[in-house]
Amino acid sequence: MSAVWLIGDPVAHSLSPAMHNAAFATLGLPHRYEVREVKAAELADALGSIRHEDVLGANVTIPHKEAALRLVDDVSDEARRIGAINTIVRRGRRLAADNTDGYGFGRALEEASIKARRALVLGAGGAARACVVELLRAGVDVSVANRTRARAESLARSIRVDHARARAVTWPTQDDLDATDLVVNATPLGMHNEDPIKGRRLPRAIVDLIPLATETPLVKRAKAAENVTVVDGLSMLLHQAARSFELWTGVPAPLEAMRSALPRPIP
Repeated sequence: MSAVWLIGDPVAHSLSPAMHNAAFATLGLPHRYEVREVKAAELADALGSIRHEDVLGANVTIPHKEAALRLVDDVSDEARRIGAINTIVRRGRRLAADNTDGYGFGRALEEASIKARRALVLGAGGAARACVVELLRAGVDVSVANRTRARAESLARSIRVDHARARAVTWPTQDDLDATDLVVNATPLGMHNEDPIKGRRLPRAIVDLIPLATETPLVKRAKAAENVTVVDGLSMLLHQAARSFELWTGVPAPLEAMRSALPRPIP
């Protein structure tokens, strides 16, 4: 039996093991998806272990998606464009990395029939970077806000798609929200019952990337509002996971088995 690891900090809350282990069982594959809580100082050793153990590969999550890119051997064009990785495949003693977050985000938007002209992405980590690339690729006018403005500015400088770039802005005011079609929460705000734009009127579409067993406050508020399309983190989680599964195994992911393993239906 080969393992697949989820490397991050924290990881105990993750819904990924249920999805991937359901997929392995459905296809009769003798593999096991396991979580590995890894601190920043332990990241290099953790990735090094993949080279020498019976491990197909790994998912990489918060806060290691950007740092891990510098510790692998081969990086896909998509992951280089994003500047972060979320999937590692072991090939012999070499580690090949990709990023399936943008694909998962794009599929989530497609399923919800969201087509925006202007989008505001909250956050500047690996997930935010993937969303910015996907939105720019779709021709959307993108702004990025982060609690540390310097990180938003760094993201805006480092990503370009067909000569288009995002712009860095301060944490959004109501005027900023009124001027946008779509807000994407790519911060950790919501994991502990926070709402990153509490008290503000919502735009016509909200995507909250946080994949929890229960809905985040932002998702609940958006669902209760009139004329707001809502996508919560389970949708992106499912579709990025399916693409990662295919990279590790070389076979199509059993999407419905993975969907059924989630703790609640995807809206």
